[in-house]
Amino acid sequence: MRTTTARRAGAGLTGFAALATAAVLTASSASASIDSISVDGSNHTVGTEYTVSVTVSGAPAGLLVYFSDNGNAIAGPKVPLPPGHASIAWTPSDKGQHVITASQGSYTASTIVQVEDAPLGSGSSSSGSGFGPAGPLGSGSSGTTPGNK
Repeated sequence: MRTTTARRAGAGLTGFAALATAAVLTASSASASIDSISVDGSNHTVGTEYTVSVTVSGAPAGLLVYFSDNGNAIAGPKVPLPPGHASIAWTPSDKGQHVITASQGSYTASTIVQVEDAPLGSGSSSSGSGFGPAGPLGSGSSGTTPGNK
């Protein structure tokens, strides 16, 4: 009788240990993650500001989120506010492929963004004209006033 009871107790403990181990292994991967990462816009160009956003979930969802561009920090860490979401402004400074990564604790997610040069003519221009205390100072690029020598 003692042998049967000891075997049942041993089998019960072994089964419990196996279940507990399985629960721990699945809980860590199922309870936390970076669910998504995205960069707004399309046809990304150098010098234009975009918003990088992530959605986080699970137990560490309140931990700081770190953002990087090709391994270089974009800015300081962000608190996920509203809870489960974090975003940051990103302005690419060079063309080519950019791997944008968000990290929170031991979890990371990345997206690839192709950045092109800004199209020609997309900058600003100005023309001159003015008005001084004695009247018009002239207009155009020469800045001359008729009658002044």
